[in-house]
Amino acid sequence: MIRIGTVELGRKPVIILSLDSGEEEKLDYARRLGAKLIEVRGDLILAKGFTLSGLKEILDLIGDYGFYSVLTLRPEWERGKLNCTEKERLQLFEKFINHPAVGAVDVELRASILPKVREIVRKERKVLIVSYHDFEGTPPENEIKGLFERAIESGADIVKLAFYGNSLGDVSRVCCVMNTINYPKIFMVMGALGKMTRVVGFHFGSLMTYTFVGKPVAPGQIPLEELSELLSRFY
Repeated sequence: MIRIGTVELGRKPVIILSLDSGEEEKLDYARRLGAKLIEVRGDLILAKGFTLSGLKEILDLIGDYGFYSVLTLRPEWERGKLNCTEKERLQLFEKFINHPAVGAVDVELRASILPKVREIVRKERKVLIVSYHDFEGTPPENEIKGLFERAIESGADIVKLAFYGNSLGDVSRVCCVMNTINYPKIFMVMGALGKMTRVVGFHFGSLMTYTFVGKPVAPGQIPLEELSELLSRFY
């Protein structure tokens, strides 16, 4: 059983709220509607003009609310907002990984700093999520499996794959492939056609589903209130 902080993954659907700011109202809302984890989109937070001290204060606030977080510092080359060198990005991970509210780190499969991030995650005994995003389409079955295998080989505790769905065939292909892989995973098909995967993905082994309050941070995300209601009906 994998835990992020004290949150067990795999027993039942886990909602993770993506945050790009430190609004207490969103954390109150998240707690009332059953979100269990917070994704701290550090790249979006810093892009809004927050300082490093401001990012730490947001992590402090999340901890005060009793949440654990997944720290994400998504670079521009994977549709994030962090505009810096990989060396500088690694320094940001090193600065914040030991924060008590950080339970896991999300780093991209294609990142050159992945091995070094893995080292600091292991040292701090946190969870490593290795992710891959394709915002244009969904690859064939053998490529999906190949990406998953590469992520496992990289040392991922959890593999996260996100593809863009241009057809219902894309959606069904991803679900079918994921159903054959027995390894801790998070997956979704982005876009309108893939919204269903953010609810039914748990039937195919996905551990978490991402949501938002206010403005989505990825195409196809379902608002927290609607997602919470849907999950209550199906699980």
